[in-house]
Amino acid sequence: MTLLRSLIIGGLAVIIARRLRPLLADRRLQVRRLAWVLLLSPYLMPVLITGYAYASFSLSLIHHPVLNMMFYSVLVCLKFTPIAALILHFTPSPISAEAIHCRRLQVAHSMFDVSSKLDEWRFLIRAGCARGPLAAFAIVFLCAFAEFEMASLMWVKTWTVALFDAHAGGLALSESLRRMAGPLLCEAAAVAVAVVVLGRRRPAPARSAVQSGKGNTFAWSYLVVAFTFVLAIPAGMVLWGAIRGFHLLLEDFVLSREIIASLLFASGATLLASLVVFSLGAMARGRQPGSVFAKIILGVAVCLGLLGPLVLSLVVLASSQLPGLISLRNTPVPLVLTLGLVLLPMAFVLKCVLELTGYRSSLHLSRLLEKSRCAQALVWRLSTSGKFWSLMLLFIWAYWDLTASAILAPIGMTPATVRLYNLMHYGQIAALSAMTCATFAAPVFIFLLAWGTRRWWAPQ
Repeated sequence: MTLLRSLIIGGLAVIIARRLRPLLADRRLQVRRLAWVLLLSPYLMPVLITGYAYASFSLSLIHHPVLNMMFYSVLVCLKFTPIAALILHFTPSPISAEAIHCRRLQVAHSMFDVSSKLDEWRFLIRAGCARGPLAAFAIVFLCAFAEFEMASLMWVKTWTVALFDAHAGGLALSESLRRMAGPLLCEAAAVAVAVVVLGRRRPAPARSAVQSGKGNTFAWSYLVVAFTFVLAIPAGMVLWGAIRGFHLLLEDFVLSREIIASLLFASGATLLASLVVFSLGAMARGRQPGSVFAKIILGVAVCLGLLGPLVLSLVVLASSQLPGLISLRNTPVPLVLTLGLVLLPMAFVLKCVLELTGYRSSLHLSRLLEKSRCAQALVWRLSTSGKFWSLMLLFIWAYWDLTASAILAPIGMTPATVRLYNLMHYGQIAALSAMTCATFAAPVFIFLLAWGTRRWWAPQ
């Protein structure tokens, strides 16, 4: 059931992303910025908060599991469609939509002519038009197939929930590894598709004309619906409960140690992922034998990260019990390593985006200016701002991890997400909403601190 649902979600995400692509490339800067903000906001919303906000509603559907599963599937699709839109945006078709339309006019055929349809699809695949959609489908399928936090809080039966609950209930690690063999094969197949498709030589991209009318109406409607249901409603529900329970939080702030532990783990994982991507990426550019080795190591590490935190955590847990590594079991090393691997695919994509948007000539000219405030701001804008935002994105993603933290966190360093997850199963209460807001505010405070002091530590 999880496999079929994930396949459907992957297909729907690609279809929706194709309709969003013209809006994301609109010539008007204000329109383009608003579209990107509405697109990425649901993806950046912590899954734990979304699941917590809709937990009571899902509980009311306990006697209607099909409706609850459909509602959960819609939320997952809204959550991960931005990934498909990003991939399609940065892997455009080598043939424009206008050229494809002209070919259809040239080869006249009936709507129900199956052979002509198959011939058209073969032509599009050979031309490289399926490269972006196939990669987007594979990545969204991976994310939907391995999703755990929202499914657990919304009482949806998935293989991740069943495996996690069985392992937490005392199931032997060998049996947990045996049970995940089937899902691991599905994830490995999706990883192979993504690697093969994205690893092909890039054809020259072609941009289609900006869509208008009904296409833009659908795109804007989708973006507003996704923003409302994945971010606005959950944030409003949690914030309303936090207002009522804020005085309880002031009386006894019990999450300080957990929040500090989450910040430390997220910092270590972000640093590890960044160092691996940038160091191995720099080594892989050349043609020496070492560059081939660096490409292999980087590719293997990215593929491991694509397997998802649950499968990867169980593998790392089994590895940490080997004779030579058992001394690391109750240290932060397994969790930081796992989180770093989980972040690697996103870090690699962000690095590629930064390289696409490099301003080498402009940066060199700005550095030739005098050490004025305007010159420093320009250097920051061209050189450091992209890296800063990338690091913050990776940091927040690692901070909100639940699965790996629950399995690999050492004794005495329980992350805040694990503590909140355990409390969220008892229902929505004001004090818990206040603790959730406090946990959410911690990385925001770190971001504001880093942003306010960027002139002190940013390279000039």
